[in-house]
Amino acid sequence: MGAMGDPFSNTDRDVFLIKVERQIDRGALLSRYSRASALDIREVYRKEFENDPERGPDFYRRVFMEYGDESVSELVTVQMAVQNVSNVVSKFIEEQRIGLSYLEKSTRYVRYSVKRDGRYLYADPDRAGIQQSLSGDYEQACDLLFETYSDLEEPLYRLAGARYPLEEQVFQVGTETMNVDAMSEGERKAARRAYERALRARVLDDIRFLLPASTLTNVGISGNGRALTYLIQRLRSSALREARELASSIYGELKGELPNLIDAAVNRHGERLTKYISGISSMMEPVAPGAGEDVRLLSCPDEAAFGRHLFSAMKSAGLVPRGARDLPELAERISSMRMDRRDKLPRPFELARYDFTMNISFGAFRDVQRHRFLTLLRGYLNTDCGYVVPELIASDEQARLRFVEAMETAASVHRKIRDVQGPQVAQYCVPFAFRYPVFISTNLRELCFFMELRTSEQTHYEIRRALRELYRQVSERTPILASMMKFVDTREHGLGRLRAEMRKEANSGN
Repeated sequence: MGAMGDPFSNTDRDVFLIKVERQIDRGALLSRYSRASALDIREVYRKEFENDPERGPDFYRRVFMEYGDESVSELVTVQMAVQNVSNVVSKFIEEQRIGLSYLEKSTRYVRYSVKRDGRYLYADPDRAGIQQSLSGDYEQACDLLFETYSDLEEPLYRLAGARYPLEEQVFQVGTETMNVDAMSEGERKAARRAYERALRARVLDDIRFLLPASTLTNVGISGNGRALTYLIQRLRSSALREARELASSIYGELKGELPNLIDAAVNRHGERLTKYISGISSMMEPVAPGAGEDVRLLSCPDEAAFGRHLFSAMKSAGLVPRGARDLPELAERISSMRMDRRDKLPRPFELARYDFTMNISFGAFRDVQRHRFLTLLRGYLNTDCGYVVPELIASDEQARLRFVEAMETAASVHRKIRDVQGPQVAQYCVPFAFRYPVFISTNLRELCFFMELRTSEQTHYEIRRALRELYRQVSERTPILASMMKFVDTREHGLGRLRAEMRKEANSGN
């Protein structure tokens, strides 16, 4: 076994961890597998790397200059934190699907009523690139949104408590379900704590609609060198000042960690690719989208034709499903084998394509975007399609009027900034409540996973309802294929976090 500080987790087995201190040396060492005659890469390390601190950086410089082989940069991984970035730019970052993994600060479970240095947590006008003549209007709109958020939190908490009283909730206690009247004193205390947290989460679900896209967030990124290089190029291509400045900051941090490798982001080829990305973006002219339905299935497979194609494709690969002669029999067998939503449909069902549109709030879109197998086309945030009034706020006239005032003020400022500075900069003052039409194309395997996961009780109710409607349309047009989607949850869940919070209480031992 390797001791602490050893470059490898063991010295005598065929499976081991590479624990060399510098990431660039780890990547360079793994890259030597392609040309090293040594049977053990640990031997290569001792001969080439152990006493030569320049070996790793020099390897990448030589590979890029002499061979132009960028794939080796995928062997270097980095964990990076990007803090105090707007939701406009965080969504731009997270649009990159390959080579990067993200974890972002939640707006569903974290309160945004606090101030820092006397300011609410949104990008200031300079960072957002808003010119001085419009900065006052921008700050006034953002401050109003955050003030309304802060003022409504406690009244909505009381309103939610009246709408979902503790006594009417059903709790999971061990293997039993019960209400508080049937519980012991200890169980009742745990249930109350779980209930109060679930109630607070339900309130945050509603008031987060008030947050503007300028709201600051933190993003954790784990990814390989090649993907990070492309991220820098994409950020540099943006018309947004914040994105370009972030590109410089990321490059500056990675330059010391990944010397030579990360230079591909800014060298001659990197500059050319950045200009290409920028050119493609400038080709896309924004248009006013139609209002549209919440969700609409545009195209799907013809089941008879797809069944023939599926069996033909499998046969071409030397595979024939045992005991299934046609699509209905195959669907029935697979459905019977699926025990929960983690049992994904087999890969052949990636051959079935579905296209649909969603016209949901930007707040809900943020969760949809996390599914990277979705081919998603989107434009700039805007206020043209109106906004969603969340349930709790809609049920109280005073709260609704405050909400509407904040929305209309933000929409007016958005139009003013858009008229002067264009649609990209104007995105910063668009609240999460405004509808955001997107086009989505995906395969049946991913669609099943997407709908089963995002109709579960913890998902935001707006997404649950949109996907229940999509499931209805899919079932109507492709009933055989839809029969395998066993775990789409079509129920309503008032306090969607209640079961999870109760599990947390059980695991805490309180």
